Amino acid sequence: MSSAAAAKPAEFETIVVETTHVACDGGNGPLGHPRVFLNMGHDRQVVCPYCSRTYVLAEGAKVKAGH
Repeated sequence: MSSAAAAKPAEFETIVVETTHVACDGGNGPLGHPRVFLNMGHDRQVVCPYCSRTYVLAEGAKVKAGH
């Protein structure tokens, strides 16, 4: 078994938020990615298509109707 096969899969960051609309830029300053705005819709989480960070709506946070 090669060491690459035995390596642990990359773990992606999970961030708890209070709103269903979030902005992600990768969080690494100039080494991040273009800022994208993500909307959870009716779900309670959304995954960034660039860096795979997962944004999860906090327990008890209210989902606002509208925009």
